[in-house]
Amino acid sequence: MTVVAPADGYETANAVRASVDLPGPVYIRIGRGFEQTVHAGEDYGFAIGRAVTMRDGSDLTVIACGPCVLHAVEAARTLADRQGIGVRVLNMHTVKPLDRQAVLAAATETRRIITAENHSLIGGLGSAVAEVIAESGIPCRLVRLGVPDVFATVGYTDDLYHLYKIDAAGIEEAAAQLLGVKVESQDDRGDGV
Repeated sequence: MTVVAPADGYETANAVRASVDLPGPVYIRIGRGFEQTVHAGEDYGFAIGRAVTMRDGSDLTVIACGPCVLHAVEAARTLADRQGIGVRVLNMHTVKPLDRQAVLAAATETRRIITAENHSLIGGLGSAVAEVIAESGIPCRLVRLGVPDVFATVGYTDDLYHLYKIDAAGIEEAAAQLLGVKVESQDDRGDGV
């Protein structure tokens, strides 16, 4: 089975079109329909099983899927602007088959990976990335962000992303811990955000 977790409506359209030609079943996991657009349009090089590089960076890589892609891009922008940290962001829209080459390149080139997904930490994107890294033998630190193995809380999407630390602030926090740097909290910034 092919598993796709689109980041926005453009990617959902691409996934639906691509699924027509795929053998076997395809599962497309979409959000609640209120997600902001990440891509400027449908023509950005979508292909099943191929990650899309949203930002380049050499300090660490965030591999995200679904709505977490937008949060990863926002976190990368903030970390670059405020700390000078270069964060590569990979939109791993296809969880199965996973783009192993993109994961291996990230592990080799940045040696630090954060995965972010609006899914259970068990059996999702983070688990798939962990398997690729473990099997490769490449030394790489990995932090997985997602919903822990608990009965999930019900609420507004943005509140849930913040609770489970899969929003931009949570990704920034994970990056800071992974790199051993201090990142200002939203309360410390003084910018009213």
